[in-house]
Amino acid sequence: MATPVNNLIPSPELKAELDRRATIVFKPKGTILFRRGEDVSGLFLIRSGRVSLALDCETRVYPARILGPGAIVGLPATVSGNPYSLTAKVVEDSELAFVPRDKVLPCLRDNPALCFQVMDMLSGEISHIRSAFKQNGSGSRAKA
Repeated sequence: MATPVNNLIPSPELKAELDRRATIVFKPKGTILFRRGEDVSGLFLIRSGRVSLALDCETRVYPARILGPGAIVGLPATVSGNPYSLTAKVVEDSELAFVPRDKVLPCLRDNPALCFQVMDMLSGEISHIRSAFKQNGSGSRAKA
């Protein structure tokens, strides 16, 4: 069963800045936006529809997460430049705003307040993942 997510919703200011740099795309149900391990191209803002974020295999420790309108998909990889760590699949026909990495980074460099908002969002992701491990008993073997 998929779990909801709230920490990937940008502030109105961040959303507006990303929207200014975005290209609107429409993706039908079943479309893979990116796969785990692929080189990063950028992030997606969900304008309508829903997107699933999951490991390539279903796991009890990290089940699929469903993101809806307002959420950002692909933020950690876009900021870090590392390959995507999850697979993003459209689970309901969606209108998305795609922002390439080369447009996200200057936006953050030029606006420290937005950069701190992104850091807060990424911190929320880390907390969410640690909580998932703790709830499923995996955290008792390793300390962070």
